[in-house]
Amino acid sequence: MTQVPPPSPRTASQTPQKVIFVGGAPRSGTSVTHALLCTSQGSNRYHPEISFVRPVLESWVTGMEKWQGHTCAFFKEPEHLRLHVRSLLQQQMSYIARVLGNPAVLCVKDPLLTPLFPAMHTVLGWPVQFVTVLRHPHDVVRSLQEVVEREGQEFTPHLIDYAARDYLKSYAHLDDPSLEGVLFTLRYEDLDRPETVTALRGFTGLNDIDPAVIWGNGAHTPTPEELADPWYSPKYHSPINTQSRLSPLHPHICQTVNDICEPIMKRFGYSPYGTIE
Repeated sequence: MTQVPPPSPRTASQTPQKVIFVGGAPRSGTSVTHALLCTSQGSNRYHPEISFVRPVLESWVTGMEKWQGHTCAFFKEPEHLRLHVRSLLQQQMSYIARVLGNPAVLCVKDPLLTPLFPAMHTVLGWPVQFVTVLRHPHDVVRSLQEVVEREGQEFTPHLIDYAARDYLKSYAHLDDPSLEGVLFTLRYEDLDRPETVTALRGFTGLNDIDPAVIWGNGAHTPTPEELADPWYSPKYHSPINTQSRLSPLHPHICQTVNDICEPIMKRFGYSPYGTIE
């Protein structure tokens, strides 16, 4: 297992100029998009998901939902709760930045943090940007089916319905007015297009993003632990390839996905027949 170097001392002046959060539905291409942003010299190296940060932000969401009768017993007003959680988040992000070598722009990702992007923008108190990746829901659900079956479970109608609704939930933030000007949305299927890379450079200010050096040092031999992980993809540590590597969804699963995800599919040019406009 790779050992994480201890964080170096840090001063307030070493706070990142901004933090870029990469999100999207699980299995939508967040890892490769994150890896692409991490090719910039102004960003950090590619790293795993910051899943340990999410509960801190969720504490603010829950605290506000339970303000009456719960949270109000500990904070005089909601703003005090927000400042408390802000301090915790800033400590965590500062620690992550130190571990990753104090980059000018800290680029992190956690797909399950995506629905909380508006909350993060409200609470963190640092300059932030959000990059959201979409992928055809047929391919996302098909990839989730693979994960479920790798775990030795059956992809039941209940799980199919849950996966489709979770996909929709992952993109509920797209029209949130609080994210105007700080949110960039792209389709995974367009990630290998030069115009997409150019747009990412313009939005993030990371002008040296380079698909040719994605994943860092090139060839990577997966460890036994990685291969045993149901979520591992053979596309990791490889050149960008937006073609699906799995067989198509069964028609009855497609129908469920189409019925639930129709608003997003129409909006982003995803055909109910599995094609892209």
